Amino acid sequence: MQKIFSTRLEESTIDELTRVTRRLGVSKRQFLEEAIHAKAKALGGTSAEDVWTETLGAWQRTESAGATVRRARESFERGFARHHRSRRARVRR
Repeated sequence: MQKIFSTRLEESTIDELTRVTRRLGVSKRQFLEEAIHAKAKALGGTSAEDVWTETLGAWQRTESAGATVRRARESFERGFARHHRSRRARVRR
């Protein structure tokens, strides 16, 4: 699927892009796609496996899942009680 991507570039950059694509005989779109893929490959992140390698560490926690849930629940309940208290309200404790 193709999407439209818009950006502001210097006129000199656009002129150079035009000259290079004419000399190579390729479209501007093809040139930009190849340049982006080449830059990403140079960084070493082109395969889907790399995404998993980079993000799996984000789920490693120092506390248990139960402790995280308990802490989040307590924080939510404190905020809820603070914003929904009234004089005659019955708040379960």
